[in-house]
Amino acid sequence: MNAAGRNATVTSLMVCCGFAVCWSISEVSYYLNIIGVIGENLYEWWLLVQLNSCINPFIYAAMYRDFKAGVRKMLKKNEVMPSTGRPGSRPQ
Repeated sequence: MNAAGRNATVTSLMVCCGFAVCWSISEVSYYLNIIGVIGENLYEWWLLVQLNSCINPFIYAAMYRDFKAGVRKMLKKNEVMPSTGRPGSRPQ
């Protein structure tokens, strides 16, 4: 397997592990709540599920320079310039 294939495999495994950790803890807590072992903590479950959606861009940025460069370019393109106060405008 070449370097690109290994990188894609490692990235996929990291994303899958993040998904498994975030969702499994949430689901186990939910079922423990149903059977009365633990009290309600809906906010923590919701937070873990939302965290799963938030960690993927950080994984991609850590693994791919092109992704990181693209995000930086996108953020620079949308920054507000002091000369006009409009998003994405550049002085001429």
